[in-house]
Amino acid sequence: MTRITVPSTDLNRRGFVRGVAASCLGTTAGVLATGRAAAQPAGPATLTISTWGGVTQDAIKAYVEPAFERQTGARLSFDIGNQGVRYNKLLAQRANPPADVFFSTEEALIAGHRAELLAPAHRSNLPNLAELAPWALTVKDFGSDSTVAGVPYALLSLVLAYNPEIVKDKPTGWSDLWRPEFQGKLVMPGPVHSLMPELVVIANELAGGTPDDLSPGLRKLAALKPAKLSLFWTDWAPLDKSGDVVAGPEFDYYIETMKTQGYPIDYIIPTEKGIAAPEYVSVVRGTRQPALAETFLNLMLDPKVQRALAIETYQGPTNRTVQLTPAAMARCACGARVDQLRFFDVAPFIDARPALLERLNTEVLPQWGTR
Repeated sequence: MTRITVPSTDLNRRGFVRGVAASCLGTTAGVLATGRAAAQPAGPATLTISTWGGVTQDAIKAYVEPAFERQTGARLSFDIGNQGVRYNKLLAQRANPPADVFFSTEEALIAGHRAELLAPAHRSNLPNLAELAPWALTVKDFGSDSTVAGVPYALLSLVLAYNPEIVKDKPTGWSDLWRPEFQGKLVMPGPVHSLMPELVVIANELAGGTPDDLSPGLRKLAALKPAKLSLFWTDWAPLDKSGDVVAGPEFDYYIETMKTQGYPIDYIIPTEKGIAAPEYVSVVRGTRQPALAETFLNLMLDPKVQRALAIETYQGPTNRTVQLTPAAMARCACGARVDQLRFFDVAPFIDARPALLERLNTEVLPQWGTR
């Protein structure tokens, strides 16, 4: 799978790049300073999982936790929150980490290793790693012949959602976001969204810009008229039902969830390709339970776990041995559909994100007139 490297020259040129990793992740939340207790109570060992709530936590509890407890006799506990808040907690409590494993995007995985918040995992303790699809292990740095930076347990994709009850002329590509009938009825990701840099690059390409100058893309984005900004599908789902939002970028597995809940929603993979979004789980540096952490990582790659995640939560499996029905494959980023996705090299976005956020806030949001 070819990965697209995007130079960060233009994003860095205005001098907004900072060396604070939390800023690079775009969080608007403050640092939480609550740590775990200094002494562990007697009883079974506990592995603390830093992850998102909702679908992700529910899936871990249903499909991973039982096997983990059978194999190890240990228990799982959860540190739940959005990625920025959880990342800030690792920064604030690096001497006494609040979690043992960390769920994140690829960008946060790389930033976490740069900041020495995360530790490589040993390949010898991850036998399921040998079953990964060739495209899956995209982060080559921070590992070695004997270690990996983290394990990619799922593949999501950002696609173009639309309301088929209202939109009769089905969209085909990202360029359709600028259709006149969509203006004032779009949902758009907020500036701190994890995939906003990729959307800026795509808009810039559509506008005829170059990697060294993103100004055309920012001007093109500013020409949109969103009805709503969003970080999570529940932010705009009611507007889909009311017809106040009829189209916009969203993750495929969120849209599939909306379908099961009766929302009038469907999506297309744009002709310019959807945006690939690998999801990772990694070991927190300084964990007191390194062996348990690596057992957990290996379980996240287990074909039974990955099959359940694909069928029940519509997250694409990364283990190539997972067998799915055609109906299940049609609802997640997997199989031949992977070739319809664009894998970005996200490393340049880490240092560039503060500058990009500044430009989005000053050049795009005022034109959108929405928050």
